[in-house]
Amino acid sequence: MNILSFKKIIVIIIAILILYSAYWIFLSTQVKSRINDLIDESNLISYDSINISGFPYRMEAQIKNFIINDDSQGSSFNTYSPMIKVDINPINLNKFLIRTKNIKSHINVDDIFLDISMEEVRSAITTRNNTPSEIVIAINKASIEFNNLQLTEINKIHFKHETNEDFRSSINLTAEGSDLIASNTGGMKLELKGGYTLNQTKINGDLQLEISDLNNNQKLFSAPIKIEDNIASFLFIPLIDLNELFYSL
Repeated sequence: MNILSFKKIIVIIIAILILYSAYWIFLSTQVKSRINDLIDESNLISYDSINISGFPYRMEAQIKNFIINDDSQGSSFNTYSPMIKVDINPINLNKFLIRTKNIKSHINVDDIFLDISMEEVRSAITTRNNTPSEIVIAINKASIEFNNLQLTEINKIHFKHETNEDFRSSINLTAEGSDLIASNTGGMKLELKGGYTLNQTKINGDLQLEISDLNNNQKLFSAPIKIEDNIASFLFIPLIDLNELFYSL
């Protein structure tokens, strides 16, 4: 290889590095502006600051003191995290990761109080045509207080939701914790899986709830959950009316 060819290669490499750096800086400003716009569009969300770092391999947006505060007549929802991080691959903008070390929520509905604390929360979101096609959430530990009564601590929560191009969706939720029903080990695993379809504002689907022994994976409890026109029934007994969710949105 002659000296002239070597210089051309060096020039090309430097040009690529300069172009990539300019692209990263431009993209970081766009990401920060987009996050600011999304938060500013909602009167429920506030934060102290947003910083972008991670050059050159990735892009990390750090949102400090993230708060959601929704107080309405008869109900309230409050969430706080000291730091939420959003990781983006500059080459693949269709997938990003949201993570936080801890997040706390307080829910008050008709004088029913729920305090939820979660640790080591990670969520990977993949988009298709600017809409989420896959959502994966992993939570290392969660604790719940119901009307100041401490409930069972739940560990290793994993949730996956996929949506196909025909709007058919599937969910798979697993979690581990102390017994909800009797077993020999003092621990159980809960799994909820199945599929549903969303047609405008109507949800129909079939889910299966299973509880098994952590020690030997023996099935302890199994029951279907059926959703017909937004009414979710457990053991064929109507349990949740999802119409209230759509009306609230």
